[in-house]
Amino acid sequence: MTYVEDSNVEKSYYDILKVESTATEADIKTAYRQLLLSTHPDKTGKSTSTEVQITLIKEAYKTLVDAQLRKNYDNSLAESTKRHGFNLNGDGLDTYGLHDFEEEESGDEMKWSKMCPRCQIPSGMVLTEENLSQNGTDDGNGGFDIIVQCSSCSLWIKVKYYEDVDEEEQE
Repeated sequence: MTYVEDSNVEKSYYDILKVESTATEADIKTAYRQLLLSTHPDKTGKSTSTEVQITLIKEAYKTLVDAQLRKNYDNSLAESTKRHGFNLNGDGLDTYGLHDFEEEESGDEMKWSKMCPRCQIPSGMVLTEENLSQNGTDDGNGGFDIIVQCSSCSLWIKVKYYEDVDEEEQE
């Protein structure tokens, strides 16, 4: 089978601090203090896993309370979702199938690209096998959905695809 694998999706700093991306500096400080208290080794009795967790919490806090660092981080986060596809429910977006994309083999990995329906840039919409396996959402009907943004304009589309079952695996 293709596109299904267990992946550790990296959390954003907002997820780590358990705040919204619109959180104020005061909200971030409050969340930071609460998380440090709840993950402190003296409180949890654990030392190894909480050290990594505390380091991430501190890094997230340092970035999100500094206006310039936060702006840079938000821009980087937005670019990352454009490149890798974003996993939402996609209600209200135009829906395309993976069959609507041009398929090409890029080294050992498959890649799909499509001209953007809005700005008409060739290969404006690009997906890779890694995008599909890590960011696709099971639709509950045997298929998967992924949301992807054009690399040139702000258009988002929903892409529907299905697992490819190899003939050898069916036997």
